[in-house]
Amino acid sequence: MPELAGKVALVTGGSRGIGRAVAARLATDGAKAVITARDEARVRETAEELSAGGGQVEALPMDVSDRAAVEAGSKSCSSGRSNFTSW
Repeated sequence: MPELAGKVALVTGGSRGIGRAVAARLATDGAKAVITARDEARVRETAEELSAGGGQVEALPMDVSDRAAVEAGSKSCSSGRSNFTSW
């Protein structure tokens, strides 16, 4: 999907299951996937594994039930990135 090339996507629950699959596909299609999960070790390990496959994947440990953490994470993703879009 060429329209994803150079884009940044924030994927919640990205360390396993459907979130991991979505992040892998986004990375394969050229987007940079920023994956979040509560388990810091797991989300970092997953990002490393997916990045080893050739995609751009960044870990962002975060509990999405914590509003302040979500706001900080969103700012972290969009800071300095004109290609970050929320849907």
